[in-house]
Amino acid sequence: MVSDRDVARRVAIACIVIALAWLSWKIYDVILQVFAACLVSLALHALAEPFAKWTRFPERYAVIPVGILVFGGLGLALYLFGSTIQVQVTQLVNELPSAWAEFEQRFHLEGLGDDLLKRAEAAAPSSDTLLSVVQGFTSNLFQVVLGVFLVVVGGIYFAVSPELYRRMFLSLWRPSERPTAARQLAMVSEDLRHFLKAQLIAMVVVGVLTFIGLTIVGVPSSLALALFAGLAEFVPMIGPVMAAAPAVLIALTMGADTGLWTLLVFVGVQQAESNIITPLLQQRMVSLPPAVTLFAVVAFGSIFGALGVVLATPLTVVAFAAFKAHSEQVAEEDAAA
Repeated sequence: MVSDRDVARRVAIACIVIALAWLSWKIYDVILQVFAACLVSLALHALAEPFAKWTRFPERYAVIPVGILVFGGLGLALYLFGSTIQVQVTQLVNELPSAWAEFEQRFHLEGLGDDLLKRAEAAAPSSDTLLSVVQGFTSNLFQVVLGVFLVVVGGIYFAVSPELYRRMFLSLWRPSERPTAARQLAMVSEDLRHFLKAQLIAMVVVGVLTFIGLTIVGVPSSLALALFAGLAEFVPMIGPVMAAAPAVLIALTMGADTGLWTLLVFVGVQQAESNIITPLLQQRMVSLPPAVTLFAVVAFGSIFGALGVVLATPLTVVAFAAFKAHSEQVAEEDAAA
């Protein structure tokens, strides 16, 4: 027979779970930023591992010079190539309207852009609300910059003292459950680290191959387009399509042959990435089914917006790794029994 005390205890636990779920939903953007900071920390440790072996530094302390090299190198690259990239991005933005007009004329779609423009104007806010829209855009831009800053700084803090935050995380479990939770956490972290290594290599290779291909074809702003293609590679399936669209549109202004060759460049790079690069990199990486990856991007994007799209793949990797770790734990317990 269930006592009143047990009923009250179960009701209290249910209320706490519901309250925590409600609170988590309210601050889901903060939770995603914490996860992104963990990715930065794992990436720094992945880079610090070979540096520690080469210099014989402890990996914990090797994170500091690696972080300085990484962020210093990014700053130096932006300083050296920033003006070139800025010019090409500006040129790209300026060429897109004329490229669209050329696209309309070539495929006899005159008036399509005007129709879309009229619909946009009809849906546009009135002058009374224009100021609020501008203020909202400024606020969102500030939030993005602040979010990136918090992710980078938080990732550095996590990387410098990983054991401290690991102990804090494990303290959420009972003492008897902590060894199992620690082992599963280590397996998830290892799989996520391999994923980040493979993803970084794939992004660099895709960016370099795209730049070489677009330069050979003669597409303007090839550096900016290749940079966009490399960054978009982090979002599987959807990212490559988004990266190819402006390049093909600009290439069509130079002729149908150039547009076709540009499309073949992106198709060829993606085929090389899918059939050569990724299989080599996935030997020690969690292999996600393509359908699961696609629907994960759509699902996380629908729920969490743009940040969910960016983090959809690593979140799915974490889910698969946690499921694999749990399955192995159950198999070990069954074998012991």
